[in-house]
Amino acid sequence: MNDQNHHNSHSAHINHSAHNNHGDLRDLLPPTKPTLMAAPAELTQWVTRHAFRLADLGPGADLAAALEDLGPLRDLVGGARVVALGESSHQIREFALLRHRILSFLVQKLGFTVYAMEYGAAEGRAVDAWVQGVPGDIDDLLALESSGVQVTGTEGEGEGKGKGLKGLGQPVECRDTLRWLRRHNAGAAHPVRFVGCDIPMAGGSLAPVLEPVAAYLTTVDPGALRFLNTALEISEPIAGGTVMVPAYARLDLDPAVQDRLTTALAQLLGRFTDLREIYTERSSRTAYETALSDVRAAVTTDRAQRAMAEALAGAPDGLSFAARERYLADTLLEFLKRSGPGTRVVLVGHNAHIQRSANQADGSLAVTPMGNLLSRALGADYVPIALTGNGGETVENVPDRDHPLGMRWGRATTPEAAPDSVEALFTGVPDEPALVDARALREYARRHGLPEPVRTRLDTAFIEIPALEAFDGIICVPGTTLSADTPQ
Repeated sequence: MNDQNHHNSHSAHINHSAHNNHGDLRDLLPPTKPTLMAAPAELTQWVTRHAFRLADLGPGADLAAALEDLGPLRDLVGGARVVALGESSHQIREFALLRHRILSFLVQKLGFTVYAMEYGAAEGRAVDAWVQGVPGDIDDLLALESSGVQVTGTEGEGEGKGKGLKGLGQPVECRDTLRWLRRHNAGAAHPVRFVGCDIPMAGGSLAPVLEPVAAYLTTVDPGALRFLNTALEISEPIAGGTVMVPAYARLDLDPAVQDRLTTALAQLLGRFTDLREIYTERSSRTAYETALSDVRAAVTTDRAQRAMAEALAGAPDGLSFAARERYLADTLLEFLKRSGPGTRVVLVGHNAHIQRSANQADGSLAVTPMGNLLSRALGADYVPIALTGNGGETVENVPDRDHPLGMRWGRATTPEAAPDSVEALFTGVPDEPALVDARALREYARRHGLPEPVRTRLDTAFIEIPALEAFDGIICVPGTTLSADTPQ
């Protein structure tokens, strides 16, 4: 759920003629030329010799087949508490199927106990209940473009833009993984939990977190509802299915109004922190911590919307984009702190979220991605594995300010691998998914003084990251295709 989730704003095209904006957010990436004319032959040969070939993911792939091909993950994962599985683009069928197989392996063979995703923490509670056996239909919760928390709007709003709003869902392959998890849990001595780690509705709306907070405050502190109501009254008329919709709207919104929203949320958060003991006595520690997390999610969503609007206006700030990454990391770290010592997590997110390495402070990507923060906190207990591909097709995000998500998905041919990209090293393995231990490849490259790959795919573009430092494992899939129910 990928980060699917939420998340095609990584490289969404932008076109808003009323402002001096970028036509494509990828234009904000530093313009660079490949540092090599061709991939280093020695590294390509090493990958061809040492890559572990994985099961075919073509049409008719059997997800119930034996998992022996994933055996090399035992050494790669070791005793890590968190294993992150990435993707170079959302809505890719083969990435979802591969993550399904790896999840099955980690749960059944290595005893992992939690499935966490780049998905709204508040919305994730309903998904967790469903995989534990609560009646319901996962398609109603998560079908693409028809899913998510119903945003009812604030009292007196009438049929405003926030009324009945739906958020971005998950492709059918991801929903099938959750169906498997529900079946597994039905007979498991220790059922696997589902945890969402992200801000609500891909940053599109504050309502999924503020509405449960309103119910909480009704009991413990009705006086604080005035701050919450102010936030909803300002934010919901500009809400949408992802962060792109309010980001567009903020280009035309009076800065003073935006400041009122930020102030109201700050006052609400202050109330929660100042009255922690009182709130806990009037409810419970668990109820308080859940509501506090939701308030923090609302504050972070406001900051994420501001950051995206600044990027659309042509003034991106990688430091501002760090707010969402902090929430992603802290939500998972707080869950681990509350959980028992045997808790082991499979975490799904975009490669740009799970990478261990930091980004340039003056760039357009978050300076400290979630994976960097998790690595700092967990050390060797954090193992990120990137999923990428060569050939086939990928997703291209097309701007559409009038679309409920602020963008549409387009189908694009996967560009040829840049010669200094990590993907270029897999040209000797063209016919099947291949897993490489990035740590061993890095050691070999440095021992022989060979140039390491300096970029990797992001949808139809390439971003600069030290791939062999950013990830412990890399899986390259040939001939990727779009998810079966990706909207066109």
